[in-house]
Amino acid sequence: METKILDFSKENTNVFHADSRENKSYILIDPHGDISFDIKDNAHLKLAIVNKSDNNGTIKGSVGENSELEVYYADFADANNEIKTEINLDGENSSINWHLASLSKFNGKKTYEVSVSHNNLGTRSQIDNYGVCKNEAKLNFSGIVHIKKGSHRSAAHQNAKIIIFDDHTDAIAKPILKIDDNDIEASHASTVGKISDDELFYLTSRGINLEQARELITFGYLKPIVNGFDNEEIASKLVEEVEGGF
Repeated sequence: METKILDFSKENTNVFHADSRENKSYILIDPHGDISFDIKDNAHLKLAIVNKSDNNGTIKGSVGENSELEVYYADFADANNEIKTEINLDGENSSINWHLASLSKFNGKKTYEVSVSHNNLGTRSQIDNYGVCKNEAKLNFSGIVHIKKGSHRSAAHQNAKIIIFDDHTDAIAKPILKIDDNDIEASHASTVGKISDDELFYLTSRGINLEQARELITFGYLKPIVNGFDNEEIASKLVEEVEGGF
């Protein structure tokens, strides 16, 4: 599968389609405004997004039968963002895999709301939001997953974790499940806090200084998002952005 790179300083395409049995992959560099998608039956669409500046918009669309949407959203910019996502799992056995890594710093304000509606049998959602908040910044994650009545054998899982570096940051991780069917599987986990003393002790006892230990643990939160970008140059730049944020 070939990955197409769209640089939004040059491109204006904000609508993405995957027709029946198509397998499409895009890397989007600094898109602005709304993004919409439409995935037909037996198809796959991957969107790997790099945010570089202030951005307010929505990501929304529908996923068809036996189809999958993958989203990797990397946001390490010194910026203010408000991103809302509305995903409808309309087809039987449709799925969404959402992965977000965000760094909010220098009084920045970032808000991400991921909403998923399970509207059919055997639908699946995995939402992973990981962030770091420092320098009096704000970071807000919310995931709202609704499993509709009749969506038997569906599964929904959420993880939301934020590391805070100082007492003046404002960080919220709020996963929400709305369940109207009994024959389902669902879970959510949420953590907001400083790096644990046990983790720091383990690393410093092996000769790593305290600041380096904090950086290593933080990189472990944010760097896995790079695996979603099928381009070595872009992946390397993302790693540099993470490392340059400390």
